Amino acid sequence: MNKKKLLSCLVFTSLCFSSTHTFAASKSIPSERTAYAFQKMFQGKDYVNTELIIKTSKQLYKKEKSDFKSLFNLINIKPIGENFYVVSFPSQKNISKLVIKLYENKLVEYVEPNYKIHKEYIPSEPLYKKQWFHSKINTPLAWDTTKGASDVVVAVIDGGVDGKHPELKGKLYKPYDAVDGDSIYYPDDHGTHVGGIIGASFNSVGVAGIAPNVKIMPINVFYGATTTAEEISSALFYAADQGADVINMSLGSYYYSKVIDDAVAYARSKGAIVVAAAGNDHVDEKTYPAAYNGVFGVSATNNTDRAAYFSNYGSYVDYAAPGEDIYSTIAYGKYGYMSGTSMASPVVTGTIALMLSKNPFLTETQVDTILKKSTVDLYQVGRDNLSGFGRIDASLAVKNTPTALSITTPSAKELVINGANSITASYKAYIGTSVSVVVKDAKGKIVKTINKNVKGTDKQVNITWDGRIDNGSYADSSSYKIIVTAVKGSAARSKETSFTVKNQLKPSIVLEKTTMYYSPKVLKTGVVPIKLNKTQLVTAKIFDAKGAHVKNIISNKSLSGGSQTIGWSGNNSSRKQVPDGNYLMRIDSIDANNQKADRKTATIIVDSKAPLLKSAAISPSVYKAGKSITAVSKFTTNEASKVTIYVVYNNGQKIRTLASKKSLKPGSHTQSWDGKTQSKSFAKAGKYRFVFESTDVSGNKSITQSSWISLQK
Repeated sequence: MNKKKLLSCLVFTSLCFSSTHTFAASKSIPSERTAYAFQKMFQGKDYVNTELIIKTSKQLYKKEKSDFKSLFNLINIKPIGENFYVVSFPSQKNISKLVIKLYENKLVEYVEPNYKIHKEYIPSEPLYKKQWFHSKINTPLAWDTTKGASDVVVAVIDGGVDGKHPELKGKLYKPYDAVDGDSIYYPDDHGTHVGGIIGASFNSVGVAGIAPNVKIMPINVFYGATTTAEEISSALFYAADQGADVINMSLGSYYYSKVIDDAVAYARSKGAIVVAAAGNDHVDEKTYPAAYNGVFGVSATNNTDRAAYFSNYGSYVDYAAPGEDIYSTIAYGKYGYMSGTSMASPVVTGTIALMLSKNPFLTETQVDTILKKSTVDLYQVGRDNLSGFGRIDASLAVKNTPTALSITTPSAKELVINGANSITASYKAYIGTSVSVVVKDAKGKIVKTINKNVKGTDKQVNITWDGRIDNGSYADSSSYKIIVTAVKGSAARSKETSFTVKNQLKPSIVLEKTTMYYSPKVLKTGVVPIKLNKTQLVTAKIFDAKGAHVKNIISNKSLSGGSQTIGWSGNNSSRKQVPDGNYLMRIDSIDANNQKADRKTATIIVDSKAPLLKSAAISPSVYKAGKSITAVSKFTTNEASKVTIYVVYNNGQKIRTLASKKSLKPGSHTQSWDGKTQSKSFAKAGKYRFVFESTDVSGNKSITQSSWISLQK
């Protein structure tokens, strides 16, 4: 079998450009960066012969790109990630000199060829029973706990996954073509096969994926049978930025690539778990990306739990999984067998997706620890180079995954609200999460927030609810749910428990004010604010001071518990405005259990007359400008009111506020002015007077003015 040369990368260079002069700056080259060393990186390697990948120390803007192209005679500079660029040049001739020239520039961090990468699978004829791997890794037992969660996203960096395949239709999330930078690609057998192993739906049509309910983020990186470091790194950046939880790469190369290594590190820093195939040449040689730091490298086994004849092995292998004669989906709605570590990798990926479906708060380290406890040793206890820490077992992995969130059934099926009873449940949330607890009614509306953003704990936390909702009243008789939600970063899980409520409380009405003042000239409607302890049928009627009926306001109107208002326009039953005076609003109610509330009566004082203000003449009326004075105005008011007093110039300009909404009783009052403006400077010569604005408790307003006073030079 020919060894497939897949992927490698040179050492990139970072750019910090602000001028052409800066581009020309150089640095000494270490001995290992000689022309011979650079040439060796290219010899026998498969790469795009007119492209390099560079890393710069900062983002390149339009002018900097132009200067850079001119300095190095480049055709194009294409960004593929933050500070990563593919540079194109006219000819392969003198490529090593160009690499050295780039590396000499002190603004370039590293540079490497744009290596080509090949798919890792071996096609074969059907030999074994379809999907034998499910029983081998015990996925049916895992499905008893979870079949995957729709908020878990698995990125498949591969050939294009067929989104129209019956098993994958409706499952794709944010598809991307890293070759052309859009979302359109041709369906590919290999990518579709991998996607089906991970997430083919339970739809009674064909095959079953390991995690059939998860979302697949398909990212095409292939044109034909190869791809490059550019596409792979671009795909990793995209998957990480778009929220992939797990990334599967059933591809590889024997060449180390710094840019892909950096892209893997970036994806891991964003919380993604990266899984990759170990390679198919049955050699002990590191294959990338499986051998990059933090990547779960996967070798392949057959149906007798032995290493597949083609599977690579070595120190970089972390786990083994079935990879020989695997039946799954292929492009254009078909099915077929494939073999390779390309098939083993998605078995591990799908298992991790099940684990994250049960507990999305797991870190990469925690997943790794659980998997190590959930494998079957094939060759020796512990780790070996053929199977890593053992062959994966989905059932054990899910079983050993701690529950993200649990909630008990409530202490009773029904909460009878009588002012003394309550209902209790308890929950346990994963440590490190933030937990909120709410009660929702039958329509899904939150009626009570019990806890908000408390720390998750592995101990049972009790929840008690007496039926009182957030507005202070009690819940109506109906169905309810206690819902507990745990959140960590972008991951969340919710659990709920249901019960019914029977509200037997006697209905009650509370008047927030017993006496209200109302002026029909100020407001169209006067309102009486009340509080109800539960939903009630409310009746309200108006009577005059002698007890004669004036008008029915509402009759058996359903009002929800909490704060409510009952309005009256001041009209009688003949729709005529009532005269000023005292009126009574009698409020009665009855609940769904035919229990009556105690009647409440509010007094409404109808007052449409503005307060009467009188101002006496000011004496003396002439003062010297530029000095402190004591001008005193006497005024009277006939009722309690709030008075604002200010001084105006003879053109109406307000120059000083002396009192603002000052509460005054009926009677005589005085107000003085010292001759100064609002800024405490002396008022200029001219005529001035006091203005009085009075507002009574009903909102009626009157304005009066004093006589003029004169400030003279």
